Amino acid sequence: MVMLKNSKQLISLINICREEKDIGKRCQILNYINYLVPVELRVSIPSIISHDCIDQILSSMEEKISPPIYELTY
Repeated sequence: MVMLKNSKQLISLINICREEKDIGKRCQILNYINYLVPVELRVSIPSIISHDCIDQILSSMEEKISPPIYELTY
């Protein structure tokens, strides 16, 4: 897991992409997000892509850039 300086901005873009209905705009946003992350976190995006595929890629990216959540026990 990599903690990025701009992870909040990337999470915001991921949420914007999830809310977008137009597949073309979603692809543009996804490509932009992919461009912003470090090379080692970039994903290979297929040329023919579905809404479900975009959602899977977004979830994977979000998992990689999100700060860890620790379970607190008492």
